[in-house]
Amino acid sequence: MIDDHAEVIEDHVRIIEVGAHRGLQSQAKVLPVMVRSNLIELLESAGIAEMEVGSFSPQSAAAQMTDATEIYAQLGPSPVDRIRSVLVPDMKGLEMAVAGGFRDITVALAASNAYCRANLNCNIDESLRRADQIAERALTLGIQVRATLSTIIHCPLSGAVAPADVTAIVATLHNMGCREISLCDTTGSGTPASVGKLLRMCAAEVPMHCLAAHFHDTYGLGVANMIEALEQGVRAFDGAISGLDGDSHAADAACSLATEDLVYLCSELGVRCHVDLDGLLLAADYIDCVLERRTGSRVGRALRARRNQRERAAAGWAR
Repeated sequence: MIDDHAEVIEDHVRIIEVGAHRGLQSQAKVLPVMVRSNLIELLESAGIAEMEVGSFSPQSAAAQMTDATEIYAQLGPSPVDRIRSVLVPDMKGLEMAVAGGFRDITVALAASNAYCRANLNCNIDESLRRADQIAERALTLGIQVRATLSTIIHCPLSGAVAPADVTAIVATLHNMGCREISLCDTTGSGTPASVGKLLRMCAAEVPMHCLAAHFHDTYGLGVANMIEALEQGVRAFDGAISGLDGDSHAADAACSLATEDLVYLCSELGVRCHVDLDGLLLAADYIDCVLERRTGSRVGRALRARRNQRERAAAGWAR
């Protein structure tokens, strides 16, 4: 097991925050730039060093996140030890990102043709062609490119996805210069067995340090899948603050694993991630209050319940 290996315990894990982009994008309530900027600053204060902050997608596709340039104007350039990336769907989006001052971008793809058509209005081959065009231009400008690959296990529209198909796409993305490919179990259908098999196949094609993992907890296996990924050598994980996330094409899927849950697990396993859990809870409290929602983080609920219990006990003693 993982806690039997000192070399794993001493490893460092990177947490990539996606709630400030994908999570808020899925919300019905459109938030002011100031609120989103406040959330980003709270997350960075908690130690989050990398996050998606917006996109340059058509407004109809991402009404919540069309003003990434205003986010940049509000926050200024990224600190040297921070990465703020934006989703870029096409060359026009890249031009807007460059004009907006961003130095890191994300391209989104899917391992299922049905899902690709539903989200990107094209098939897999065309999405790879677009990504290659974006990456080639971005790299010449000194802009780093990260890729996210959805439906790595199962597609909500067409069913099971072949691991060999995923591996081929991962290899293609790596060869076009993507610094990292995040593997997203969109429907949360993965198990430690299927996740482990896929990661071993991918590791035969690309270095493990070029892979990240993004899990959903639909069937309660998100944490188990993260542990399996850790044991396979993955050291980068996407998380969504307070479990903020959503997918109109995978309505039955649970939210992404909450960033708080990822950080708590790393702490319990002795794996360093340099993120302050109390700071994350502060950020989660802030955005949950704004959205008038209950946290989607299991750790957040447990720690808040413990805090409330202590406060009630203290109030009783005061009387």
